[in-house]
Amino acid sequence: MDTVEAHSTRTGRGKWVAGITLIVTAIAGLAVWAMLSPGALAYYKTPSQIAAMSPSGDTSSKVLRIGGRVTELDRTGRTVYLTISDGKEQVRVEYAGEVPDTLKQGTDAIVEGDTWTTAGVFAADRVQAKCSSKFVPKDRPGDLGQT
Repeated sequence: MDTVEAHSTRTGRGKWVAGITLIVTAIAGLAVWAMLSPGALAYYKTPSQIAAMSPSGDTSSKVLRIGGRVTELDRTGRTVYLTISDGKEQVRVEYAGEVPDTLKQGTDAIVEGDTWTTAGVFAADRVQAKCSSKFVPKDRPGDLGQT
């Protein structure tokens, strides 16, 4: 009887050790991947980060996501021109296509693309308006729902 109980205890303990080893290895692998691939975890770059990149073509072949506050917005037909700022730097963006109705001056947006025009304008392939975390009823636009 003692031999059977000892064997099942060792087998159960071995499964736990193998499971925990697998979990720790997976976490360590993710940590190493995150450290070795800078920018892999960043969803978007700010205009200040874009301005700090070397103008020698560091941004030319990569798909970039640029996020910030829309400071200027001009809709001309199906082409939209906007300026995204982080309060320090700004990036001028051109986009041909439909944009969300929630994209307005003063809202946050993320643009994605891989092309810069000769005039230094970012030609976006995709534009997203970030949703506000504060919802206010239409009849009380100045009220933030505080009592």
